[in-house]
Amino acid sequence: MKGTALCALMAAALALVGAVGRTPSVAITRVTVLDGRGGPPHPNSTVIVTDGIITAVRTGAAPRSAATVDGHNGYLVPGFIDMHAHLLFPRCAPLADGSRFDRAVSERMLSTLLDFGITMVRSPATPTIEGLRLRDDLNAGRVRGPRAAASAELVNDPSLTDQQLRRYVRDALASKPDYFKVYARLRPPQVAAIIDEAHAHAIPVIGHLGETSWLEGARLGIDFLTHTVDWSEKTLPAAKRAEYASAVRTHGAIRARIDWLELLDLEARPVQDMIREIARRGISVDPTLVAYDTKFAAPDGGRYRGNRYAGIVPEMLSDWIACTRITEDWTGDDYRRWRAAYPKMQALVRRFRDRGVLLTTGTDLTNPWVIPGESLHQEFELLRAAGLTPGEVLRMTGETAARALRRSDLGVIEAGRRADLVLLDADPTLDIRNTRRIAWVMKQGEIVSTGPAGLKAGAQGR
Repeated sequence: MKGTALCALMAAALALVGAVGRTPSVAITRVTVLDGRGGPPHPNSTVIVTDGIITAVRTGAAPRSAATVDGHNGYLVPGFIDMHAHLLFPRCAPLADGSRFDRAVSERMLSTLLDFGITMVRSPATPTIEGLRLRDDLNAGRVRGPRAAASAELVNDPSLTDQQLRRYVRDALASKPDYFKVYARLRPPQVAAIIDEAHAHAIPVIGHLGETSWLEGARLGIDFLTHTVDWSEKTLPAAKRAEYASAVRTHGAIRARIDWLELLDLEARPVQDMIREIARRGISVDPTLVAYDTKFAAPDGGRYRGNRYAGIVPEMLSDWIACTRITEDWTGDDYRRWRAAYPKMQALVRRFRDRGVLLTTGTDLTNPWVIPGESLHQEFELLRAAGLTPGEVLRMTGETAARALRRSDLGVIEAGRRADLVLLDADPTLDIRNTRRIAWVMKQGEIVSTGPAGLKAGAQGR
């Protein structure tokens, strides 16, 4: 879409921001629908929205009773879902009141997500009281941003007893968490205690594991796993575990991740058993490749530091520059080794796909150089580079993410789902970078944005 058609589309979208939601029935006409399931496109479609809900998807003209939004032959996709976006941004220095998390900056960050087409997020670790209050404010519309589901504060203290872990779950119930999260230092009996107590209250558990391997976590009944790999020595071949343990002692856990990837054998029994088990149990995985690329691909944020949206929330950028020290002791050879080992991580993502693991899209916002909004589009690119098709990526951020969220009201363009939609002016199935070509963003039937500030027609981003 070029020239006058694009100009007309943008002008119409600007005129409609905030207005469509005041009209009971709206017909979005002349669009190609990509329904979120990864299937073929549906050209020349009309999508009928009534009171914020999709009531019909059909071919041809709009009914006379509906207001019309001309899609100018654009591509209509479900609102994007980020399954790993922390709601509160931790400052690198305490605030004046002594708190670490900055609510004001976090609200601006969340508002930015909506401008990039992200209409739903899952926050997999959130300060229980402040974070779940922010979740509630988002869902009630008191704060501009995507819908949100959120975990209580993560659990990572290996000294806690079974009784203390169970009490932690019960104490958090008053804030109505959507999830609990177990973290890397917990051993299998501790992970089991959290899962058992949380499930007793019908609340699922997210795992960022380490001391407990993914295979162990799956067998214990964990519901979700994050970050492609577990960095557990138990996932490595038995003959390589001592070498990895030595690397951790010598260089620390972060640099030893290079060794872990180098030692990983994708054909070994621990890996095969792990993939089989998480696929069999329907455990979803958000690979968050962008979270690794920002940390380890190059010093000083690499291409992320130079991204045109790096400073879209200035306080986040200033903290990343002032306080990011994750790989400050890495040498040029360390970065070279990481880049040489990284294809194993890409291959593991492909194996998950091939063996039927439920894959979703996530970024690990608010980590350093994970740019609000832009990072999900970078994640799409990294998944594409790993060998997934654009259709598979769109399904990961659409129907599959909704299924992992256990929600039937999001992620797909079909009757009965919420009208959380993004209109693109170029086909993302031809080039996944076209997910940035946002003409407008609709949430609950109301056009709320015409894309991120500063986005130029035809620009692809970095």
